[in-house]
Amino acid sequence: MKQQIKLCSDAYGVYYELFQHAPRLLLSTIDLDTPPAPGIQLNRVQPPVTLYLERLAPSSRQTMRYILQDAADRLGVEDLSIDEFPWQELQPGHITALVAALREDGYAPNTSSLYVNAIRGVMNQAWQQSLITQDHLLKIRAVKAGGGSRLVKGRNLRRTLIRELMDVCAADPRPQGLRDAAIMAILYGSGMRKSESVNMDLWQVNVVERSLQVLGKGNKQLIKFAPAWAFEKLEAWLAFRREQLPQGVEDDVFLFNRIRRGNHITRERLTKHAIYYIAKQRGRQIGVEIMPHDFRRSFITRVIEEYDVSIAQKLAHHANIATTVAYDMRDDNERRNVTDRFQL
Repeated sequence: MKQQIKLCSDAYGVYYELFQHAPRLLLSTIDLDTPPAPGIQLNRVQPPVTLYLERLAPSSRQTMRYILQDAADRLGVEDLSIDEFPWQELQPGHITALVAALREDGYAPNTSSLYVNAIRGVMNQAWQQSLITQDHLLKIRAVKAGGGSRLVKGRNLRRTLIRELMDVCAADPRPQGLRDAAIMAILYGSGMRKSESVNMDLWQVNVVERSLQVLGKGNKQLIKFAPAWAFEKLEAWLAFRREQLPQGVEDDVFLFNRIRRGNHITRERLTKHAIYYIAKQRGRQIGVEIMPHDFRRSFITRVIEEYDVSIAQKLAHHANIATTVAYDMRDDNERRNVTDRFQL
């Protein structure tokens, strides 16, 4: 036993010596006077705002660029683009004044948060490039967007409305009828976002398992499921699209195409902005104002109604269950019915 202790002690001593001399040994192998190899030049670092926007998903990049440009305009520099704006010179007082101006113009608290978070993102990139100090960054981060909340917009699309939408599309003899039915069926049947639906490709669809692989928020790969009737609508559209192609021409890799006047199916991917107009147009045909996100709200609400909020959270892929609860679109009549049961 004593021999084992001695061996351990000796080993510890060797490791201690190595640890003590390791920095010197490492530095001795580096020639600090050696100049960089000739002809090698690093690429110029992009401005902080460019680096911030490049970190975002393509679907969010355009929105945040608009927000940053509006913020720059409101801060009194209307003639400069966001790439030329001196973001590193912003002080906490500038952001506080911006939040106050947004509130005065009637902007919702969530919208003000978008402005503040966008500026924080740019300033974080400025700090990483040593354009501002850490103390400066912490003071910027300390500015709050302001409290408050607004009633949730949108509506709960009941099953009767979904059937009416499907009937309207079925009565449309144009290619848009099949395509729009497939889009709305997938949005409602899986609860996915409009950006996720237009970015999907054929290889991400598994008809056998009725699953759809999407790239969600935060660059996360997600698996969503949809009912059989939604896949039937999708397959009907894809089969029709393939039939329109000349013999020997390969099918498009994506799911939904732009359709021009004259019912011409282009070889271009549909955009998320087009989904907005499709939902509005089809909604007006049945006398209802519909936003694309209403399909996701209705999906989550129905799951909460028929199962529970924890299942809805998993299917919606929300990190926080409070986000799922906020999607509950059950109307005032249902809540009133609950309180009516509290009889004396």
